[in-house]
Amino acid sequence: MLTTVRVQEKGQVTIPRDIRKKLNLKKGDLVTFVVSNEGVVIKSLDLAVNDLLAMVRKKLGVRGISLENLLKYSQEDGGDAVMKKFGLTDEERLMTYQALQLQAQAAVESIRAQAEVSGLDQLSDEDIDKEIQAVRSEAA
Repeated sequence: MLTTVRVQEKGQVTIPRDIRKKLNLKKGDLVTFVVSNEGVVIKSLDLAVNDLLAMVRKKLGVRGISLENLLKYSQEDGGDAVMKKFGLTDEERLMTYQALQLQAQAAVESIRAQAEVSGLDQLSDEDIDKEIQAVRSEAA
């Protein structure tokens, strides 16, 4: 599929309807712009997170490091300590941080969307942070 759109004055572009349908994008959804050698790829936030985590998992797996173990230890010891413990390269560290940042962003957006659907869209950022901490505590 090839579609051309015009860049507007403030750098805005409209994602064509066919592409929005294909990516299942709705008003308010977040998208990620990924720069590659061939240009820019627009991905849904969830797809970008999954792709980035898969790349990190593959890179770490070659060295015998489990992404799950790395994430477990990072919750206990903190990110920088874990990066040193596992001897991550700068690229692996950056990819891991980016993946976790996107994952956190997706979690916040999911909470906001659920709040809107249930009529609780007046939640403060503090309320959202508390919910995230509660989910993290349950996972530990």
